[in-house]
Amino acid sequence: MSVITKQEINTINGKCNNGWYLDVQYYMFHNERTLIKQIPIDDEYYLEFRLCYSNRKQIIVHISKFRKEPNKNYAVTTGMGKTAIIDETEYKRKNINNLFTFTNRLTNLKLMDLNNKTKVNSGYGLIMPSEEF
Repeated sequence: MSVITKQEINTINGKCNNGWYLDVQYYMFHNERTLIKQIPIDDEYYLEFRLCYSNRKQIIVHISKFRKEPNKNYAVTTGMGKTAIIDETEYKRKNINNLFTFTNRLTNLKLMDLNNKTKVNSGYGLIMPSEEF
């Protein structure tokens, strides 16, 4: 399990724009720095956007739809969500500084437009695909 200090978290979050922040839980379990942003749809649902690298070291946004039930402390998502390539450059290293530059460009309006244009992942025959959202 990875270790990160509160000061490191604050430094990373300070370099993000438009409401993006470090997904600390993901970092703790996977030792990979990814940025997330949540946009509420209504009182019960929200979209979570994850800015990260693909297995080809291209910058992508993964989109999941979450449902938070009233009086519960957790939210639930099903299926594989959506994935959109933001930068097709194949980087040599997964550097978080490259992700910071995209937080300037990825506003709520652009993210919602990206969500509307991106199809749900197929599931590749092994995992249940998400319903359209």
